[in-house]
Amino acid sequence: MASRAIELRIALAAFAALAALFVALPQIDLAVSARFFADDGWLYARHTALLEPLYRGVPRLGQGLLLLLTLGLLLGAFRRFAWLRARRATLGFLLAAALLGPVLVVDAGLKDHMGRARPLTVAEFGGARQFTAAFVPSEQCDKNCSFVSGHVATASFLMAFGWLGAPAVRRRWLAAGLAGGALLAFVRLSAGGHFLSDCVFAWFATYFSLWATEWAFRKLKWLP
Repeated sequence: MASRAIELRIALAAFAALAALFVALPQIDLAVSARFFADDGWLYARHTALLEPLYRGVPRLGQGLLLLLTLGLLLGAFRRFAWLRARRATLGFLLAAALLGPVLVVDAGLKDHMGRARPLTVAEFGGARQFTAAFVPSEQCDKNCSFVSGHVATASFLMAFGWLGAPAVRRRWLAAGLAGGALLAFVRLSAGGHFLSDCVFAWFATYFSLWATEWAFRKLKWLP
């Protein structure tokens, strides 16, 4: 548990430092997005066949996971599904964390209330809306806005599958969550769908939601 406490402190420090950096130097977002914008178009448009399956597929996989976890919990109530019954705590943890992080905090919370315009809609890249820094509420977008990335949050949820495991297992799945988040960050940056900070803090939204869910489950003694 000591190593996990150190991990959390490092994550909190990294979050605070990165938040301060992107608020103090918002031009970082514009500079990174500019690397994916040339000749009045976005990189994604020139690589659609490669990136489109990821863009379309990840949200579907996330929805499918929610259904599978819900089904597993329901079937676990029956004795004939003993193998699911024995895993109800883990299934419940995964479902609660998925609902809290990618669904509530990201989609229903930040994306629908921060009002940040996406790169492809701001004036710096040929759009009509105003660029705003990360964490700064605005009225440049009404719903499903740029801050933070739902795709990255969903891909980052890979880390959840090793969250309750042994330290080595946990580290491998944390790495998988970072890799998945980075891959989808490239997809969304290259399409002008998100700024770099949208992607960075989407990962943190999923990560801290997992911590909050575990804390609640242990407080309620729903985890061994």
